[in-house]
Amino acid sequence: MITECPNCHKTISVAKSGMITCPKCGALVFIGDPLKNEENRVIDGNPENKESQTAEPDTGNEANIKKIKIVLKKIKFMTSSGTPWDSVSEIGFADAFFLTTKEVLFQPEQFFHKMKSCRKPSFLPLYGIIAALAASLFQIFWALKFFQTSFPDFASFKAAVSSFGTDALPLLNDENALKAIFGMMNPEPSMLFFQIVLSPFMAIVFTAFILHTGSTLLGSNTRLVQFYRMSSFIMATGLFNIVPVLGNVVSFVWRAVLVYKGGKVLNGFNERKSRIYLVFYLFMQILFIGLGMI
Repeated sequence: MITECPNCHKTISVAKSGMITCPKCGALVFIGDPLKNEENRVIDGNPENKESQTAEPDTGNEANIKKIKIVLKKIKFMTSSGTPWDSVSEIGFADAFFLTTKEVLFQPEQFFHKMKSCRKPSFLPLYGIIAALAASLFQIFWALKFFQTSFPDFASFKAAVSSFGTDALPLLNDENALKAIFGMMNPEPSMLFFQIVLSPFMAIVFTAFILHTGSTLLGSNTRLVQFYRMSSFIMATGLFNIVPVLGNVVSFVWRAVLVYKGGKVLNGFNERKSRIYLVFYLFMQILFIGLGMI
């Protein structure tokens, strides 16, 4: 096909329409399809190393196309609604996970506004399951490690309980109860696997239930799907559990902060209602933890 370079206006011959490097001036140009009334246009009129460009029209074509696709994906991500995780197919898993974690932990209000504006929200983001699974692994690992290091056998555990005196009397009178507790902290591999796999889903579901219930009681009509999404994304705080003890404290406190800020954005609450919403969440969270459901 005989056409004209839109950059240097020289007549050139190309095999087909599309992105090419002009053999005359070395510019990256788009040659339109005349059957579709597409116009020729300049993509990059000042490419680096012009002198090193060869006369072949397809030199560096594939590399240039890849660069353009990456730029277009980033532009699409920046202009689309929703969170970074909602654009995971455009920006890739690693970038989406990193940006989501960064925004939800350090720019929560901006993040929850993005989450609320998503045109096609996913019901249960995979991000939450991954973050909750990591949190569960860290938490269980440190709990079992500390317990098993401190009490290598049942006798040492029983002796430690008896050291509390009368306060531990009910437990001392029921050795089966002591054995049950000791067994829980020394689980079988199959039971441990089941606990690790089940915990993330339980944490997300129960947290979403608490968030939605509090929202309804305070007069909001926000859809349940938003609370499943919020519950999933705030599981990012569980990544702090990689640090024993202190990490659990930081995770709990920061998750409360996210609930306050997220509840305010999603429900449109004022300061007073946001505080009540947070108190309700903390009460129910502690209750569920006490019942062993989270």
